[in-house]
Amino acid sequence: MLKVNSLLDLGSDDLVHMVGIHGIGGIGKTTVARAVYNSISYQFEGMCFLEDVRGNSMKFGLVHLQQTMLSEICRDEHINIGHLTDGISVIKQRLCRKKVLLVLDDVDDLKQLQVIAGVSDWFGSGSRVIITTRDKHLLASHGVERAYAVEALNERESLDLLCWNAFKTDQVDPSYADVLKRALTFASGLPLALQVVGSYLFGRSINEWISALDLYERVPEKHIQTVLKLSYDSLEEEEQSIFLDIACFFNGHKLEDVTDMLSARYGESTKYSIEELIEKSLIKIDGGLVTLHNLIQDMGREIVRQESPIEPGKRSRLWSYEDVLHVLQENSVSYKMVLFYLYYHLCFLSFVDIRFF
Repeated sequence: MLKVNSLLDLGSDDLVHMVGIHGIGGIGKTTVARAVYNSISYQFEGMCFLEDVRGNSMKFGLVHLQQTMLSEICRDEHINIGHLTDGISVIKQRLCRKKVLLVLDDVDDLKQLQVIAGVSDWFGSGSRVIITTRDKHLLASHGVERAYAVEALNERESLDLLCWNAFKTDQVDPSYADVLKRALTFASGLPLALQVVGSYLFGRSINEWISALDLYERVPEKHIQTVLKLSYDSLEEEEQSIFLDIACFFNGHKLEDVTDMLSARYGESTKYSIEELIEKSLIKIDGGLVTLHNLIQDMGREIVRQESPIEPGKRSRLWSYEDVLHVLQENSVSYKMVLFYLYYHLCFLSFVDIRFF
């Protein structure tokens, strides 16, 4: 909240500021935006927290969102808009002299910003617009220069959140220490996972915790999977394929090596696709290495597993030597698939030149 408030520069009433909050699904963007909104809204003449712009624009259309925003800020339930261009005109007319606080939550398309918060002079001096999104590039495309990247929780914060959801207190039986550590490792600082897992495990025994975590580590929890998969679904087909390759094979490898490997399969567009994955918060480049959050990697691998939950030989990718051994023993996959597995692994483990294949 303090970091976002500093970006909002609330002491400057002669300007209009737009601030972006970005990060992976479930990281807490909406929670931060809502907390900031609640703490500063009293300073504005009109305010609106426009929830789930992604989902509501698909369900009801952008005209409905324009109308909702105007109705809340102007406190007028009788505003009717016929077309997007009409909505833009009404927004400019009704809000250009009003100091407003507007939050656009979970934006995933530039058009949403263009028709609801086009440019700063649509709003009166001192207005503030907060935008949450998984797509950092979308903010840049709209000219939003001030942005805050929400990071995963540290170990102390993660433990606090997990305990409050799992025990409804910060006083925890010491006998849960080992299983708590395992749960923290699974969630890897993602608030969504800590809340979902903690709430499910509330009131359960240590043995039930162990059984649940065994399951989560094999098959991702459905709600977490659904939230994270939204980012994958927004990718183009080739970007999806490259993401799955990285999730299955390349987490922790050098960016240069990964780019060379994938370029051999996808061509020059690989570099652009990797940049898209970075902008959409699906992968990071840390110290020259390609990295994924553990649950993002699990999400990608689960997408591949679902191609054929029972028979690994029918999946598009094999990353587990147990699965490779299984399909060879069952003779349920072509030699092309096995070579595909070797192609990725030998190039890194044995430094084989990719052109050899």
